[in-house]
Amino acid sequence: MPDNHTLLTKSGTTDASQRIAVICHGHPSVAKGGAEAAAYALFRGLQELGIDAIFIGACEYGDRPRLALASEQEFAVYYDRERYEHFYHLAAPAVETQLLIILREQRITIVNFHHFYLLGLNSLRAVHDLPDVRCYYTIHEFLAICHNHGQMVTREAHLLCLQASNEACISCFPERLRTQFTMRKEAMRDILGAFEGFIAPSHFLAERFVHWGLPAERMTIIENGLLKVPSPPVRQRSEGTWTFGYFGQINPYKGVDVLLDAADLIAANQELAGTLRLRIHGNLVGQSQGFLDRFHEALKDHRFLSYAGPYNGASVYDLMSQCDYIVVPSKWWENSPVVIQEAFAVRVPVICTGIGGLAEKVRDGVSGLHFARGDAADLLRTMKLAADAKLADSLREGIPAVCTAMEMGRNYLKFFATERKAIKQWPRLVDGGS
Repeated sequence: MPDNHTLLTKSGTTDASQRIAVICHGHPSVAKGGAEAAAYALFRGLQELGIDAIFIGACEYGDRPRLALASEQEFAVYYDRERYEHFYHLAAPAVETQLLIILREQRITIVNFHHFYLLGLNSLRAVHDLPDVRCYYTIHEFLAICHNHGQMVTREAHLLCLQASNEACISCFPERLRTQFTMRKEAMRDILGAFEGFIAPSHFLAERFVHWGLPAERMTIIENGLLKVPSPPVRQRSEGTWTFGYFGQINPYKGVDVLLDAADLIAANQELAGTLRLRIHGNLVGQSQGFLDRFHEALKDHRFLSYAGPYNGASVYDLMSQCDYIVVPSKWWENSPVVIQEAFAVRVPVICTGIGGLAEKVRDGVSGLHFARGDAADLLRTMKLAADAKLADSLREGIPAVCTAMEMGRNYLKFFATERKAIKQWPRLVDGGS
């Protein structure tokens, strides 16, 4: 257990009983996104380090039967989606009230938000205004900057967006007023900018937010950790075939359509159709009828293409270990997709779009290969290049070690302890002790 040192609070007083709350816009028993997984891994990592921490996840009222809190240190705040304002991101007062009650009753002194979505910026402001509470914000995507689902992709042409501006945002949302985007940005920067520190899992993401207006001196880079890191399996590849697997959400931004385009190109070459295998894992719920029709038609037409259905955290490593490569064809910037860490955990190299956080996490020619965004022909070129035993072995050797939940927790504690020079907390953990 770490030494119990005191911590200077906002008011200048000291408190020997420090408690950390990790707060997210979903609980992983209900919501399976990367932010939820990272937040929960941090909570568990802090617990493994002996830190007094709780987890708070938002949950829609209708999802209460699915919610599975695993311990007395896990809590939920409930919301009604119809009472959430999606432009300025304001939640109903009941969400704010629930959150404040939990934090006060649990005597929380350090809060780490992993999103404002569904919780509401009003809730973040209320928590920040609590006396003797220090607030930190972990950035997972660009929703504070971009109203288009936080993707930084233009609404009509689906082009990558480098910088939000009133002109650019109005071109995507002509039904909005210029003053609305000005007010939205000012509200976001006012509330988030008041926090004591910011954490991003990639340099690319951090740089975008610093350029947007968050203070660079309060920003740090900490990789997301995996809750479970398996022992890498012994890979026995099938001779004569190469399996390329896709794992993740199936939506327009994740690039599954690029995989289907590549499948059409493979089908035109009998030799490739007998050598390459494409396997898609994910949930098809919520897709347009046009996409579903195309997807099922491709499955019917191409014997080398298969759909393995949804998967969960318990099965992902076994499924990935059956692949020679994991393909991440996202058409938005991404930041630090958990699928890359999961692939690296079982020593499977990654083929990804060479942009943003993807290009940062997968080193081209070292731990994987890059291809051009949205370009099925270039993806096929990369797959053909990858189907070489010598190169595959080299790429596996170049895969870096993944961050564990405990390592993630230790890095967060180090930031909490050193973000302000007056704070000296958890010295043994900061120095690498346990």
